[in-house]
Amino acid sequence: MNRVITNTSGSENNTRSVDSAWIERLLTLHQRVRDAVLESGHEESGTKNAKGDDVKRFDLTANNAAVAVLRELQVPVVVDSEESVRQKIGSRMPKHRLVLDPVDGSDNWSRGLPLAALSCAVLPLDAPLHPDWVEAALVGSLRQDFPLISLKGSGAWREKHRLKTSKVHTVTGAMISVELNHHSPSPGLSSLMATVKGVRSYGCASRALALVAEGATDAHVDVRGRLTAESYLAGARMVIEAGGWVVGLDGRPLAAAKNLTDRIRLIAASSRELCDEIVDVLSHGKD
Repeated sequence: MNRVITNTSGSENNTRSVDSAWIERLLTLHQRVRDAVLESGHEESGTKNAKGDDVKRFDLTANNAAVAVLRELQVPVVVDSEESVRQKIGSRMPKHRLVLDPVDGSDNWSRGLPLAALSCAVLPLDAPLHPDWVEAALVGSLRQDFPLISLKGSGAWREKHRLKTSKVHTVTGAMISVELNHHSPSPGLSSLMATVKGVRSYGCASRALALVAEGATDAHVDVRGRLTAESYLAGARMVIEAGGWVVGLDGRPLAAAKNLTDRIRLIAASSRELCDEIVDVLSHGKD
C-alpha cells in the first residue's frame, strides 16, 4: 500500500509516495529487538562505537536482532546504526536508508531505569539526515509492547490513538524536559528552567521527543551540542506529525546532520508560539 504525502514541517515542499509496509516492518523490528534486549546481559562488550561511547552487550544484541529482522523480511535497505558500520540489506537496489539507534538511553537501561527505546527513522537513500526527510518512524520503549509510529504527512500514533501535542503555548505554563548530561546550564537555560512550570531530564532523546508528541510534556530542549541523528530523527518527525515544532536554538530550521557523529542542538515544542518563547528566554535569560 502506498500513501501520497506532503511534508508538513514548512521548511521543505516535497511530495512523495510512502510505502506504508514500512510500518509493519518497524513494528516487527521493535518486537524482536525488545525480546532480544530483555534476554541480554548488561556487561560491557569491550568495544566503542563511532562516537567513542562504550558499547554494552545489549547494544550489540539489539543491533544484531534489528539487522536479522530486515534480512528475514528481505527488505532492500541501507542500515546506518549507532552500533555498527553501514550495512546493505537485500539483493535489490535499495531506495531507503534506516537510521537506527538500537538502544537509545543505554546508560538508563544498564542501571535499570525505564527510559530507553529503539529509535528508527526511514529516509530516501541519499536524503539529508533531517526530520523533514523522514518518511516512516518508530520510537519504541523497551518496557512497553506498543511503540509510537508515524508516516510522513499522515500523522503519528500509538496503536489506534492518534498523537497530538499539548495545548500549552506559554513558557510559564509549560512542563519541559532538558538534557543535562555532561553540561553545565548557561544563564539562558537556567532562566528557562526557573520560569517553566516543571523540568524533567530523561537521558533518552527519542523518548523525550516522543513525550512531546504525545502531549505528556510541552517541549524538549537540548543545548549541549552532543545530540546525534540516530537519537532524534524519529522522535522529531513524530513531534512534527503531532502538530509540534522542531528548530535550532536560534528558532531557525534545524540544520541537517552530515553523518551519525555530527552533533546538533535543538528545541522541540508543542507549538510555534511556545517554541518562540523558549528561543527568546534562552537568548536573553540572565542569572
